[in-house]
Amino acid sequence: MPSATYLLAAWLLADFLSGVFHWWEDRYGDPSWPILGKYIVQPNIVHHTDQTAFLAGDYWKRNWTAIAPAAILAILSYAAGQHFVALAFAFLTQSNEVHSWAHQKCNRFVRGLQLIGLLHSPEQHAEHHRRPFDVRFCVMTDWLNPVLEVTSFWALAEDVVLFVSGVPPRREREEA
Repeated sequence: MPSATYLLAAWLLADFLSGVFHWWEDRYGDPSWPILGKYIVQPNIVHHTDQTAFLAGDYWKRNWTAIAPAAILAILSYAAGQHFVALAFAFLTQSNEVHSWAHQKCNRFVRGLQLIGLLHSPEQHAEHHRRPFDVRFCVMTDWLNPVLEVTSFWALAEDVVLFVSGVPPRREREEA
């Protein structure tokens, strides 16, 4: 049986991975891309104008875009003997669901976990929904976002992408 520290570390890795993907879709995703644009980027853009739109569907509709790729990566990681990474990807399958809880009234148990930061809270997530939408990308806990922002992680990541590819974030391209 894995220790609580092992489980927590895998949960935090899942949170970080959710943040990296969320940052990428917010800052670089193009709604005109086939498949990813239609099923991931465009709904994400809509989410920034109508935060509760993604709550309209059932569990599968709300979560399939996280479950399918994360489950495949979990299986591949497990098969490669990377059990810790596999667990993180297994946790990542629930990133959209945990994110959805930051947009709705939840039961006392979930709310308690949000209050201690183990689950992403509505209070912290609200900061992400303010223009220019460039903070609080991790959607599973309240613990990593402050660290990533104090260290300017996202701004540095954008500097690296710009240096390597010459591509600025989407909003800067749209405003040019």
